[in-house]
Amino acid sequence: MSELSQLIQINKNIEKQNEEIIRLLKIISNEAEDEEIEESIEEELNEEYLDENTLFRYGVGKSIEGKMGVGEVYFIEDKNMFKLSVDKNNTAIDNLTGSAKPSSFALEQLIANESMKNNVSLEDGTVIISLDNSNNLAESLKICVEQSAKKVFIPVSASTQLIGAPQQIMQLVKLDVYKNEENLIEKLFNK
Repeated sequence: MSELSQLIQINKNIEKQNEEIIRLLKIISNEAEDEEIEESIEEELNEEYLDENTLFRYGVGKSIEGKMGVGEVYFIEDKNMFKLSVDKNNTAIDNLTGSAKPSSFALEQLIANESMKNNVSLEDGTVIISLDNSNNLAESLKICVEQSAKKVFIPVSASTQLIGAPQQIMQLVKLDVYKNEENLIEKLFNK
C-alpha cells in the first residue's frame, strides 16, 4: 500500500508541475488572463512599507509594456527601474529590475499626483529620469530599452551625456528634455 501511496503522490506532483508549465507558457504567449498574471506576480512579491502610506515591493520582474494607468509613473534610479502608483492616499513602488529601494521619488510622486488630479495617464512606455538620477544617462537609457520604454524624459542639463551614448539606443527610444519640474508637467500633460 505504501508504494501505491508514493505513486499517487508522485502523480500529484507531476500534475502541479504541468499546471505551472502551462501557466508560464500562457504568460509567455500573452494568452493568460490579466487576473492570472497578477495573482502569480502577487505570490512572488516581497513587500514592506517605507512609511505608513508607501508600500514598497520587489521581485516583480516585468517590463513596462502595456497600458499605463492613471497615477502611474515609471522611473530609473541607480540601475533599477521602478513603477510608482498612487491610488487615493496610498502609494506603491515596485522595483521591476531588482530589490533596491528608491532613495528619492518626489518628482515622480508629483507627476503621479498630477495624473490623478487630471484623471489622465501618461503615454504608454514613458519613463522619467530626474536630475538626481541622471549621472549615468547611457546606462539608464540601456535599462529603458531593455524594459521596452518608448519615451524617456531627461533633464536638459544631462543631455550633454548623450554624446557618449550608443546611437542604437537613442534610435530605440524617443528622448525629450525638460528644464524643470513645471516644464516636465507641461510636457507630460500638454498644459
